[in-house]
Amino acid sequence: MLWDLDGTIADTADLHFRAWRETLADERIAYTRTDFERDFGRSNPELLAELLPDRSTAQHRSIAAHKEDVFRHLMHEAVTLLPGVTAWMDELRTAGVTQVVCSSGPMANIASTVARLEIADYFLSLVSGVHVPRGKPAPDLFLRGAAVAGKDPATCLVVEDSRHGVEAAAAAGMRCVVVGALAQQQSALFHLFAHPHHLIAVEDLSTRGCAEVLAQMSEAHLNKELT
Repeated sequence: MLWDLDGTIADTADLHFRAWRETLADERIAYTRTDFERDFGRSNPELLAELLPDRSTAQHRSIAAHKEDVFRHLMHEAVTLLPGVTAWMDELRTAGVTQVVCSSGPMANIASTVARLEIADYFLSLVSGVHVPRGKPAPDLFLRGAAVAGKDPATCLVVEDSRHGVEAAAAAGMRCVVVGALAQQQSALFHLFAHPHHLIAVEDLSTRGCAEVLAQMSEAHLNKELT
């Protein structure tokens, strides 16, 4: 099981939006909530290259580092697990399913969030998108997660809340549970996957048990192991 972090495990979307808004205001960019929702899940370098094309790579790195500093400062206010996440992670651990966090964010953010939520022991590894050649919607991050877990990508299941992340899961040849507001757009995402059973929408993980969802997704692959 490959988990996205922000907006999937942790309720951090508003903190990231506030951090981006403050950081980009310093660059004279009025960054709206609509802009943020469109871009959520993308890597910082790719986003900044688009927003500030006249800046150097070194400047993009500096701006991105400042944004993440602001985010980690805001995170001290409050960060919580999203509903149903703990129950799913408990079920998966009891069943012996390997769990890996695959997040576009820098490792400092991932480690800080996981530590603050006290969930580190659920995961075999934490994988950062900073260290892969291409960010979501390219499949690189999830393929790295599968490699870390020692699993065939075709047996992996991704939990995601952003369109970029869902597209990355599909490009990696993996199945996907889409959560949050994007779950309401399930019908617009089916075309990304080879089989309808490869995508299931669960807006709130507390409303459906993990075992039920895994059984539904395994219907067409009864003899394959899910990670």
